[in-house]
Amino acid sequence: MSRGWKISILSLLSLLLLSLAYYLRSVFLPFLVSLLLAYVLNPAILYLEHRRVPRLASIAAVYVIMLGIFAAIGVWAIPAAFSQASDFVKVTFLGETPKYLQVLAKARPSLERALGPEKSADVLGAINERIVAAKQRLPGMSGRLLSEALSYVTGGIASLFSVFAFLALIPVYLFFLLKNLNSWWESCTHWIPRAYRSQTLATLGRIHRANMSFFRGQITICLLEGFLIFLGLQLVGVHYPLLFGLLYAVLSVVPYLGVTTMFATVELFVLADTGKFGSAFWLSAGLFGLIQVLEAAVFQPLILGKETGLHPIIIILSLLGFSQLLGLFGMLLAIPLASSVKILFEDYVQPMFEDVADLTRVRRRPETEGVLPPGSSP
Repeated sequence: MSRGWKISILSLLSLLLLSLAYYLRSVFLPFLVSLLLAYVLNPAILYLEHRRVPRLASIAAVYVIMLGIFAAIGVWAIPAAFSQASDFVKVTFLGETPKYLQVLAKARPSLERALGPEKSADVLGAINERIVAAKQRLPGMSGRLLSEALSYVTGGIASLFSVFAFLALIPVYLFFLLKNLNSWWESCTHWIPRAYRSQTLATLGRIHRANMSFFRGQITICLLEGFLIFLGLQLVGVHYPLLFGLLYAVLSVVPYLGVTTMFATVELFVLADTGKFGSAFWLSAGLFGLIQVLEAAVFQPLILGKETGLHPIIIILSLLGFSQLLGLFGMLLAIPLASSVKILFEDYVQPMFEDVADLTRVRRRPETEGVLPPGSSP
């Protein structure tokens, strides 16, 4: 069999495997999540190995640290956040004098100047009706969520398998991936054709550094900024700082999502809580602005570096495009995927454009031909 036929058969098999994986994506999702976790945690394992700690002991240490973090979150952070979230909903939307009415009252003069008294009354009335309808659904929402969760868990073998996969299979997959990831990678590199091996490994190295920089750096920045939001709002005197800090840390995994949503939420709540554009309102706004300055000037250069350097327009288009294709999972992976595409374009597509540009460029005519440039005098 010729080399061309072998390449064609291998390419066809790769496409079939990718199609099968996409068709069975619900089955492969725990493995993909485990692979992502192994990709992020593997540098810690390598660091411990360089300190002469056996790999199995390093994996066990990472598991113990992760279990400790999850236990602390489950015992303290999540109950406290749920308590603050419950109080936030009661104070903001329920009760005899909910806070949202103060926000509507503050917005009424501006809407009347912009839309006129009649249209502003219609807009405010529609907003109030939607909030009242949502308030009527709140008491039974927890019961419905619980019943739907129970029906999902007990609804069939597929549902039980999904729950079991995420609760049990991910730690199992993660262990074997952390144990064998390096050896599997070395084996895969030998499958690359020798003529293209050096360039392919150089490109994969750039993609690896960019993605590792993003995953490790973005999580670090999110946790750091979430803690700063919690601490700053605590000092300013804003209620529910832990809730706002945790929400900021979680939402900031997606670029621009955390700062835009939480800035609007916190400022509207402060305005509703205090009833005026006072010091708490402006100090909270200054806190968000200071964190964005620190992120651009300190956190990103020191933690992320320049490996994932993408233009803001590319970031926004990537978030919108990959979220449209892959949903929430695509939004989480939008920046690494866009960075990988950028590196592949620079290493493989851009040289083709440069070669074509060199072949088709118009060369300047020699001056001996006596042709004068436009607008010049003889």
